[in-house]
Amino acid sequence: MNRSARFLVLVLAVGAAAILLVTLTSPPSLSRTEISDSQRDEIASIMEVMAANGQFSGTVLVSVGGEPVYSGAFGLADIERGVPNTLDTQFRIASATKPFTALLVYQLVAAGQLGLDDKLSDCLPEYPTEKGASITVSQLLTHRSGITGEGRIPELGQIERHRWTRDELLQEIASRDLVFAPSTRYEYSNYGYFLLGLVIERAGGASYADQLQHRICGPARMTHTRGDDNDAIIPGRALGYHFDYFAGPENSPYLDMSFVFAYGHLLSTVPDLHRFTLALDNPAVLPPDFREMFFNKCGWTVQSTPVGQGGQRIRGNYLCGSINGFASHILRIEKDGIFIALLKNMKEPGAQIVVKWPAYVTSRILAVIYGEAYEVPRKSAAFAVFEMIRDHGPEAGRRKYAEVVIGKDPAYYVEEDEFHRLAEVLPAVTDATGR
Repeated sequence: MNRSARFLVLVLAVGAAAILLVTLTSPPSLSRTEISDSQRDEIASIMEVMAANGQFSGTVLVSVGGEPVYSGAFGLADIERGVPNTLDTQFRIASATKPFTALLVYQLVAAGQLGLDDKLSDCLPEYPTEKGASITVSQLLTHRSGITGEGRIPELGQIERHRWTRDELLQEIASRDLVFAPSTRYEYSNYGYFLLGLVIERAGGASYADQLQHRICGPARMTHTRGDDNDAIIPGRALGYHFDYFAGPENSPYLDMSFVFAYGHLLSTVPDLHRFTLALDNPAVLPPDFREMFFNKCGWTVQSTPVGQGGQRIRGNYLCGSINGFASHILRIEKDGIFIALLKNMKEPGAQIVVKWPAYVTSRILAVIYGEAYEVPRKSAAFAVFEMIRDHGPEAGRRKYAEVVIGKDPAYYVEEDEFHRLAEVLPAVTDATGR
């Protein structure tokens, strides 16, 4: 059977043209450490279809048993100049920065230069003692410090565009009340990781950038990972975009990278992220005493990860990151030696009707690796109707609706909620479809 036939096996049409492959019948278990050429082709087909559909712009790398089995780059790093993404393109990795910060902390603790129970007010005397004396380094790492998360900051859109010095941002954080008593609750706090970045610099006696290079990037042979700087000339750095339903890709809102120091300020590539995960097996990089905490509490987190479309899930360590114009998704299935990294420079804020979230990709890649069922990537019928109404009016939209929904065009999937979402943006969607 040729690749396209194997890839597009049609076994069931449910409701409005749902194309499904055979349902998973048992929990996945990898029985080999090598991936066949046909599986590589199938992963390539998934990515090529998604890129052609406008659903993915960025890079991807898949590794099994420590060896890359597939990598690819899609879309443009700079749309205005027509510069394509490549495997060496550097993307803002957003919260995928946090494992680097956590690892530097653990290395300093292992070296006796810092303690997990050290108090914030002792590490950073500028932080108010009445609050900092009850906050430990461990609580900062595990988001149990009581320091506010960004969701509680109504003026976030304004302050993230400001150029901050380290001292200014420290004072901004210190001026805000704790939202709960330390250790009593969990609340994801980017500000807490900013403070950890300062703690690393004080305890390590060198800049974050220097320690990152000396302690992690150098040993791991990571040559394309560094802190981002809005003013720096960085060859190969991608620009970030947001997808607008009316205008298409637009430059993402400005974010000053000084605001995201130590929690979202790094640039990297998928090959470098693969080198990073391989280096974590080196006890000189990740001290063995901290391995469990790193992978399960503050570096990567544990999640039940979907495999294909049959409802099966598998335990994985993952990290998702999101920042203006960029998203990252890094997944490890440790028991089977699987690693998947995706970096994107196109986002669809608030939805994933056109530009899909990376988990949409990883579930299909895992299905290929495990030989399980998955749904072929298809385009949104709702957005196809929306585009026709937007560009040619409601009557053209009605014709498109009849073609792709009533006619069950197999190139499209139908999701009721997407019609409702797009009708809020363009009310004529309801007039044309009745949905």
